[in-house]
Amino acid sequence: MSQRPAAGATLRGLRFALALAFALQTRAQDSVKPCPPPSPTLASRGGEGTFTVTFQNDIDEEISLFWIDSHGKEVPQGTILPLAETTRESYGGHAFRVRQMGGARETLVETVMEGAKRKIKIRVGACGALAAIQALPPASPRAAEFEALLHDLGRPCSGPSRDWSCVRYLHTDDLRTRDPEAYGIQPNETHARRWYTTVDHTYVDQINRIPKVTAGPGYAKMSFTQPMHDALTEWYAARRHDSMKPHGVIPGGYTNNDHVLIDKVNLDHFPETHGAVLREMREILQWWTGLRLKHTSTFGVRVYRRGSSLIDHVDRMDTHLASAVVQIDQRVDADGGWPLELLLPNRTVAEVYTQPGEIILYEGAWLRHGRPMRFKGDEFANVFSHFAPPDWHGAHRSPSESREMYYGVPPDRLTTLADDGYRKSTDFAPLQAAAAETSHDEL
Repeated sequence: MSQRPAAGATLRGLRFALALAFALQTRAQDSVKPCPPPSPTLASRGGEGTFTVTFQNDIDEEISLFWIDSHGKEVPQGTILPLAETTRESYGGHAFRVRQMGGARETLVETVMEGAKRKIKIRVGACGALAAIQALPPASPRAAEFEALLHDLGRPCSGPSRDWSCVRYLHTDDLRTRDPEAYGIQPNETHARRWYTTVDHTYVDQINRIPKVTAGPGYAKMSFTQPMHDALTEWYAARRHDSMKPHGVIPGGYTNNDHVLIDKVNLDHFPETHGAVLREMREILQWWTGLRLKHTSTFGVRVYRRGSSLIDHVDRMDTHLASAVVQIDQRVDADGGWPLELLLPNRTVAEVYTQPGEIILYEGAWLRHGRPMRFKGDEFANVFSHFAPPDWHGAHRSPSESREMYYGVPPDRLTTLADDGYRKSTDFAPLQAAAAETSHDEL
């Protein structure tokens, strides 16, 4: 049994932590540059040619972009997300200003479109009091709120699966009981995969070079925060009726939606909702990882239909290190719970079941995941959101460098069932089922 630290030791540790934080903040404040005062003469004027200007936000905070008209008036051009960039087409002589959104709204950058280069990139860094804050490690003021919303991954699954919110852990013997016709790509559904495929083996070389961005198993599940509920629940209930469109085929052969069509409510058409989701997911994932993260993509709402299947795969190695599946709605059969399957190290399979109003957090660039079980229901609606640390540029770094970043690469990374050769639902099925598809295996 671990011993509780003595009160004196705890107090000394607290004093040390406070002293360290104060020292870091003092050092940061001593090294920051002041923000430039806004120029009273900055204004757009006539000039030659067209320009493409990209503003790169190097600050862990949203900032405001303004075009300055010929009278020196600020005309809002939107915001730039933390650690993100935005591109504008402009003309010679046009002027822009970037400001901090909160506090004193200090000026961060001013620029005029001029010079021989027609493509310009402006990096916006922190200054003044904002720079002192940026120099400190990220800390979430909502940590207690997020912690309270986490689910117990050991909670048992009971009752009809349509009501499950749990994780079911399976082993080889459990997979032997699966019906091959209920998992993976079925005959004549797609020419991109062999029949009964449940696991992708083509885009996996990165797996042993992707560092973990959490200290845990690489996945978690939680309930919606109130802001996420406010952004999505009533919005989707309305948009489901007035904005549902055919999704179109997802390339790569990872799904069977060239055969089983799915639908979409396009978040890109609703920028306010899209922005609310990605901002909330960034806060949650930064808390979960303990790292600063840049947003790379948030998309959906994908609405899967009866018979849909998504084989186990890994996500893009450059942009999808910290991710989330946000479940908004489901209309399923009594036995139609539809889990996100994870192929865990040491040959364990985790089936993660969720309900509407719940989120799965996962490290998708190394953790194989999918929904190979064929969906038994009418609708299953998800949003997907992806992030990466700003100093991550992919696994093309030297192996030693990438393995030592963040939380490192554990030695058991390549001990999943897929590493033993598991590819199809027939691999663990009775011999007669395997024989039935042998003649069609050339597909």
